[in-house]
Amino acid sequence: MFSKLLDTNYWFTQPPIVLTRSDYYLAWFFTACLVLAIILKLAKQFSKNPIKTKLMNRLFNLLLTVSLSGLIWYGFRYENTPIFAMHYWAGLVLLMGLIWFLFLAKYFAFRFFPELSEFDREQVKKKYIPGAK
Repeated sequence: MFSKLLDTNYWFTQPPIVLTRSDYYLAWFFTACLVLAIILKLAKQFSKNPIKTKLMNRLFNLLLTVSLSGLIWYGFRYENTPIFAMHYWAGLVLLMGLIWFLFLAKYFAFRFFPELSEFDREQVKKKYIPGAK
């Protein structure tokens, strides 16, 4: 399967009428992203920390967008729509998700922990200041 990823015929020619193994793998991947997005939505409801909720919200948006875009592509692929069923659409969805994930990882690496420690400091400060509840 991975040797096909370097072949331009795989990406830019009309795929065969029957679904291939890679189509099923992509469908399972996009379905798993949708399930993870639903789990994150439920976990976000129970989170008490707004900074962690903000991170979960960003990850939820990423997973939901990638999964719905990918499942729409899979629907076109299943129906064998001539232009939208081509594999490069799935590649574009995966590339978009990877770029979005890199921005999310940058946020997590450089801004998440300082914001979390600042929030914790504010909580301690509010705890000991009278009348600031």
